[in-house]
Amino acid sequence: MQNKPKVLLIYPGNKSSAGAYSQGLLYVAKSLQKINIDVSILHLAWESTKKIQYENYLFVGISMLTGTMILDGLKIAKLIKKYNSNIPIVLGGVHPSLLPEQTLQNELVDIVVIGEGERTIQDLAMCMLNQGDLSNVRGIAYKKEGKVIINQPQDLIDLNTLDMDLPYELLGKVFYEPTAISVHTSRGCPHRCSFCYSPAFNKRKYRQKNAEKVVEEVEYLHKKYNIKNFNFANEDEFFIDIQRAYEIFQSIIQKGLKIRWTTFCRFDTFDRAYKKFGQEFMDLMKKSGCYYMSFGAESGSQRLLDEVIKKDIKVEQIVSGIEAMKSNKIPHRVTFMNGWPTETEYDSNATFNTIDKISYNNPYILTVILNLCPFPGTAIFELLNKDYNCQFPDSLEKWGRWSAPLKLKVIRWFPKEIARRFHNISKLSSGVFFRDFNSYKDYKNYIHYMGYPYYAGYMSYVISRIQNWRYKKKYFKFMYEYILFEKLIRVYQSTRNFFINAILKKYLPRDIYKVLRKRFGPKDWTSEKEVEELKS
Repeated sequence: MQNKPKVLLIYPGNKSSAGAYSQGLLYVAKSLQKINIDVSILHLAWESTKKIQYENYLFVGISMLTGTMILDGLKIAKLIKKYNSNIPIVLGGVHPSLLPEQTLQNELVDIVVIGEGERTIQDLAMCMLNQGDLSNVRGIAYKKEGKVIINQPQDLIDLNTLDMDLPYELLGKVFYEPTAISVHTSRGCPHRCSFCYSPAFNKRKYRQKNAEKVVEEVEYLHKKYNIKNFNFANEDEFFIDIQRAYEIFQSIIQKGLKIRWTTFCRFDTFDRAYKKFGQEFMDLMKKSGCYYMSFGAESGSQRLLDEVIKKDIKVEQIVSGIEAMKSNKIPHRVTFMNGWPTETEYDSNATFNTIDKISYNNPYILTVILNLCPFPGTAIFELLNKDYNCQFPDSLEKWGRWSAPLKLKVIRWFPKEIARRFHNISKLSSGVFFRDFNSYKDYKNYIHYMGYPYYAGYMSYVISRIQNWRYKKKYFKFMYEYILFEKLIRVYQSTRNFFINAILKKYLPRDIYKVLRKRFGPKDWTSEKEVEELKS
């Protein structure tokens, strides 16, 4: 019996992206399995490069977003090429799709899949198996005689035709111990936010699975794998069709599914839903399992929202939306960004005023301020490139070092002192800057109850007090405590790790050590060495 052709798919995420269950790769893997190809997945959030099985693959596919995923992916590509230089390296994902020509200038890259991969990857695989002509494969870019050829785009997929029985087993044992599993219910977004990749990638076209299909998939995962926590936030926006969202909530309740879910929502969408359905919408959300919501406010300045960010929301919608979340006691995260071109101190103060309004007497909120980081393909990227002569990376490798917060020398659309001020303001988010605490106990209860991504230790409490003082005084100079805090956390983690694994594990009776490990959590009681051993 002839062996099946093999394909290796790689998700070069790191530990910080361990919650990303590479849904896109699972869809691609399913497509390849349908044409009788043996597929394996290497997810670098959990697995080491030592796990690579070096074989003569039909091709190796690597998913990439702008940033460190590029560098990690290229390291894998180099290892594959060192083993066999004839194995094609195929890149997919947002970054290669938006910059296919520049991506293909890298000597390690042979082919780029542009946009959705499910249908394209099947056509590409069959073309390779039959030694066909790549010019006939829609939705790819490739190199030929030193030139980059970009083929016609692929037709968009009807999401209701996608399989729900994805090959989750390819993720290994990590799939069976997740905090929340992603389910993709839609693709694209009709809005025009200047900082977002979606207008360029999805051409402002929105497609969705119908409510029946979404709930059927949730029920399938819940019953087959006992999944209880679902994340609908790994898509552009779950709520764009508010009638569909309403029907999803109703169906989850009618079917008696005991699940919990989280997602992202625009403030204008939330405003429309609340005006149409009233309190019933909030009641259905909570009863169907909503335990956390994320919102992007971006700024409290209406001028910036309208003229620069193109967000198409009103500050009043931000305030009223959060008031509804607070009154219904649903934990929520609101993200702001600063450093927008033309942003003034008046605009900054408008953002601060909005944060004060939505966080006042609100124990359910997490507010974050980030620095603007322009990504390729976005309108803000084009604006800065054209009007401010900003120098952006000119190669795939250099984009691998592009991430927030940007280095001050890169921010050319402000004088250095103003850029530094915005840079420092974003450092407030190293603590709970928007809220004062009466005591360490008060802080600790807040962190544990809300499940926020801060340490509950005393050092974190101290940094939150300092950042809260800075925020109240609007004093953002000489933020040395931020640098010190980062170093202390690293020292604390390494010291704790040494104490647990070099002393307690070595000298305590095994039964007592197991009890302590269970009490304080395996994550804290697992050495770096053990993690690497588990990977390999």
